Amino acid sequence: MKIDNRKEQRHEIPNPCRKYLTFTVKHEHEQVTAVIGNFSRNGILFECSRQFTAGDRTECSLRLNTANPREITFGIEVRYCYENKGAFITGASVHAISQDKWFDAFEQLFDMIVTRRGTS
Repeated sequence: MKIDNRKEQRHEIPNPCRKYLTFTVKHEHEQVTAVIGNFSRNGILFECSRQFTAGDRTECSLRLNTANPREITFGIEVRYCYENKGAFITGASVHAISQDKWFDAFEQLFDMIVTRRGTS
């Protein structure tokens, strides 16, 4: 059974880069920290301690923790969620981005980090 249907390029988050990112997802009026597995322009895969139901809509926040912190918020619609070793893996489509141009810049910055890491 194929669950994930994204066709655009997915961006994996290498472990050394995770310390620069804070990802939260709103669950029943509470911001919950989550870990991004991968993301693309139209979708995201993440792991968190809360369970979602297919069709749930919620808001997420992605913060770049650097000397000049940046943050984007975006809405998601959950496509699937399953339990894995005491946590929940959630796949969702992105349906609204607060700062579209900054999301483009974030993708470029992420690509640069991954490219440099791969050559060092």
